[in-house]
Amino acid sequence: FALFPRATPPTTTNMSLAKTYLLAYNASLIAGWSYVLMLAAAAFAAGGAGAVYAAVEIPLLAAQTAACLEVVHAILGIARSPVLVTAMQVSSRLMVVWGVLFVSPPSRTAVLAFGEVGGVQLGLGVPSLLLCWGITEVVRYSFYFFKLLGTVPHAIVWARYTFFIVLYPLGVSSELWCAYSGFEHLVKSGAFSVAMPNAYNIALHFPSIQVMFFLGYVPGFPMLYQYMLKQRKSVLAPAKPKKA
Repeated sequence: FALFPRATPPTTTNMSLAKTYLLAYNASLIAGWSYVLMLAAAAFAAGGAGAVYAAVEIPLLAAQTAACLEVVHAILGIARSPVLVTAMQVSSRLMVVWGVLFVSPPSRTAVLAFGEVGGVQLGLGVPSLLLCWGITEVVRYSFYFFKLLGTVPHAIVWARYTFFIVLYPLGVSSELWCAYSGFEHLVKSGAFSVAMPNAYNIALHFPSIQVMFFLGYVPGFPMLYQYMLKQRKSVLAPAKPKKA
């Protein structure tokens, strides 16, 4: 009899089930984000930036909310990811899709225009946001999928550690623009806020929480960007031959 029995090591069957589940999870999100990209491209071509969110709302919310399972995977140990870092990354996306786009309609259509190319308006907004998120997630989940199979094609490895150079700053800029565009509406609507007095004697001002949340991007973005550049160098840089 043991007061503190040793943890039972994962069996081959359990590991096989976990691998099968993760393969299905990653494949479904590759398909989900590809679908979001296709819908967004079709809506943008047909109706411009203002038509994109309405065309992708349900699959976008589903695909992004499904990422909450990644935190569960990290907690259960079936994916080798740090729980806190994973939770922070997922929460930032959830803040944008649920705390900005879902509750503030002006954020869905606002565009900070940079110019036009062939009559197409280019700038920050939902189209640029989905372009960055969609490509990033299709590449990321493809990387995980093939890694589970044992070999990741070099093109996917290169894309995972190269596309972020442009997509990450463009995506963050798009997130902040959407949040800024919808902020006035958020304040007026009182969404997700709890006013006093109430039975629980608790006040919650969601706009203030959102401001503090996005202020975290100021120190967080450069730190993570530099970390990703170092990761790119370590993964893609050719190994130096050892001196005899």
